[in-house]
Amino acid sequence: MNPIRSKHYFVADVHLGLRVEAPLEKELPMSIDREKSFVAWLRSIASDAASVHLLGDVFDFWWEYKHVVSKGYVRVLGALAQLIDSGVAVHFYKGNHDRWSFGYLEKEIGVHLHHKPTVIKIGETRFCLGHGDGMESAGRSARLLNNLFSAPVFQRCFAAIHPRWGVALGRGWSAFNRKKGASSETLKGESGSLAQFALSFPQSVDYFVFGHLHVPVDVMLPNGARFVVLGEWMPHGYYAVFDAADETFDLPLFGHPLKSL
Repeated sequence: MNPIRSKHYFVADVHLGLRVEAPLEKELPMSIDREKSFVAWLRSIASDAASVHLLGDVFDFWWEYKHVVSKGYVRVLGALAQLIDSGVAVHFYKGNHDRWSFGYLEKEIGVHLHHKPTVIKIGETRFCLGHGDGMESAGRSARLLNNLFSAPVFQRCFAAIHPRWGVALGRGWSAFNRKKGASSETLKGESGSLAQFALSFPQSVDYFVFGHLHVPVDVMLPNGARFVVLGEWMPHGYYAVFDAADETFDLPLFGHPLKSL
């Protein structure tokens, strides 16, 4: 008898292919493998998952060429395809590190691709889901980069570069971006931008779930919605799960009480 699939999983900021160690990762054994750990998690939820929501930056750098598939991520793509083939809906919300998806994941793997924050309904519960980047109050440099990377002219020019150099450039940019990191002031500003987005959202929503900030946030908003930012996958393995059978929302590894904003 097939198990009842009632759980919906949310994860963000896996950053597959990351080659720069974050401070916390330096404390982990050298045998830790980001991709294998993520695949093991995907396989562990396969028996009860109704859907999986990948909330951006699953890849540290992702670019889809017309006739070339970048090296790596075979285990993850295979695990996602296996989930989809078994009847699990997999949703992918573009992040600032993997925004350059142009149809491969949809056609080859079968994911549902989302380009911006999206409202979905699970039973009677409404979720607003997205990566969390690109808010209006982001800094000027961030807005300029976002506009540049989204411009068709830039994308055509980058696609014309041989993959040998194009992928190297992309991974170099990702590594530099990671090393530079974000100041506490930047994180505070982006967190406030996300919260303001949720507070001013024109639709009634029960849960706002985002990634991007790499730090866990779990608060109740004045409008009665729960506002969650998932921490990055490594080293803690943060994720969220909603069980439609009893309408419970859980953050298994957060380890702190719910607060009010």
